[in-house]
Amino acid sequence: MTKTRQLFDAFRQSCRPPARLKPSEWAHGRVALYEGLSPYFEADAAPWLVEPLNAFADIGAKEVCLLAPVGTGKTTMLEAAMCYVISEDAGATMLVGQTDSDIKDWVETRLDFSLLNTKETAGLLPTGKNRHKKRKDAIIFPHMALFMTGANLSGLQAKSMRRVLCDEPWIYPDGMIREAEGRLHDRWNRQFYLLAQGGFVNTEWHKKCENTAMREFCFTCPSCQHEQAWKWENVIYDTTIADRVKMAQTAELKCANVDCDYRLQDKPQPRRELAISARYVQMKEGMPDSLGFHYNALCNWRLPLWRLVIERCNAMDEVARGNLKLLQQFIQKRLAEFWSDEQEDERVKLTGHGYSIRDYANGELWEDESHRFMTIDVQQGHFWIAIRAWGMGGNSRLLFYTKVDTWERLKVIQETYGVKNRHTQIDCGYFKDEVYKRCAQYGWLSLRGDQRDQFPHRNRSGKTVFKSYSPYQTVTASDGRKTMVSYFSNTSHKDILFQLRNQRGVDWQIPDDIGSEYLRQIDAEVRRGEGKTARWVKRHNSNHAVDCENMQIVLASIFGLIGTPESETED
Repeated sequence: MTKTRQLFDAFRQSCRPPARLKPSEWAHGRVALYEGLSPYFEADAAPWLVEPLNAFADIGAKEVCLLAPVGTGKTTMLEAAMCYVISEDAGATMLVGQTDSDIKDWVETRLDFSLLNTKETAGLLPTGKNRHKKRKDAIIFPHMALFMTGANLSGLQAKSMRRVLCDEPWIYPDGMIREAEGRLHDRWNRQFYLLAQGGFVNTEWHKKCENTAMREFCFTCPSCQHEQAWKWENVIYDTTIADRVKMAQTAELKCANVDCDYRLQDKPQPRRELAISARYVQMKEGMPDSLGFHYNALCNWRLPLWRLVIERCNAMDEVARGNLKLLQQFIQKRLAEFWSDEQEDERVKLTGHGYSIRDYANGELWEDESHRFMTIDVQQGHFWIAIRAWGMGGNSRLLFYTKVDTWERLKVIQETYGVKNRHTQIDCGYFKDEVYKRCAQYGWLSLRGDQRDQFPHRNRSGKTVFKSYSPYQTVTASDGRKTMVSYFSNTSHKDILFQLRNQRGVDWQIPDDIGSEYLRQIDAEVRRGEGKTARWVKRHNSNHAVDCENMQIVLASIFGLIGTPESETED
């Protein structure tokens, strides 16, 4: 091929209009796949990706966000999209991955295969004398350039693009989505495409999705014709079955219409038929020229519902032990939703559990009881106390909550309810010396909240491990008497308290006649911030129930009734 002919072909390729076929139609049976259910892209293999793929040809879609679970073909769609762009709608394009090595590995293992084995793109790859135009960070085609970079400043500078595609931006360093978007330079035919699982609230990825005209993948009930999204709350299973696998295998998806009795069985064919007939429905308004697409793993007929049920149940088991990681991953990776440690708007309404405070007024035992703790919050001139019975599995029942005016009355209540001395523990944040004296007098112990997340312990082999509370330390009151105090992570234990209060995990019970004051106090705090900066702050000053119940969580952790919020890690 002469140089003149090569230039002519490149000019023709760059100037001709896109194919009249939609990208999903063009890619079907044409784009070769390195890893796939078939050798070539098939649009009906993942119907939830058809509309997001077609958005690549939508000149009005300046920004597109695809919020999707793992393992449902996002990467395959991206390979099909790149082949379409290079062949049919060329323009300078940048692919952004988490790191330089991540995007390089994807290009070398998967995208290269698709480009080489798809007829329409194979002839455009630089070869022979031009093979130097295929580099680790770029492929210079005759009619366009494709750049690859990680989400870093060095790779996101000094380039002007028509398209920028961001893969898994939920994990980008702060500010890198904005830097990537800046490469578009306000071109009239620009497109900023982001695809990822759910991340964290109040991040760049979350804000991008919130600003789009979000569409939800919805199915129509075969019975009542009610159109609805796949929702986890509509997954039902027989919780009376003790064997978890057998329980999970009873899973069905019920219609969201309360007047409809339809149940979708956990079988591939009916689930496939439901997904193929589904469509995206816009749920909210967004910024002009901005599209959003969301679906979750429930629509993927290749992933049995029973496996998801087991994953969810296992996650809730870990919540009961103080570990939120599995639940976070389930929400982000399976449901493709954003995780918030704060979750202020997710508080369930607290209701009683079919018993009364009067049932335990004389120290009666709860049938599941293995331990009973009394925790005391000290105020100026009065106290607030909570008495809660705990079972070995982490279930618990609040027996008593009230305000008390004197030390002597505290002791009477302790004895009436049959709480052991060492199971009676009191906050020493206020009037420390007086608390130490009374603890020494009554045989009680004291607790003190701390901003630290972990405290060193020595295990039996002499190695240092870290827990969410400190070993008990001997302290001396001003009168010379000694007692013991343990420091604990305020934030970590309140995180657990919130999960239990929200009925996530073990059974955390309150009486029917607990009263409005307790209900007001238990919701007096809200979580602000993420990660190491997270703190619980007051919405109002009456947070005594939070403090008492939080100390209950600490004691349940110390006594091994629930897991500790921090894993025991050797230094």
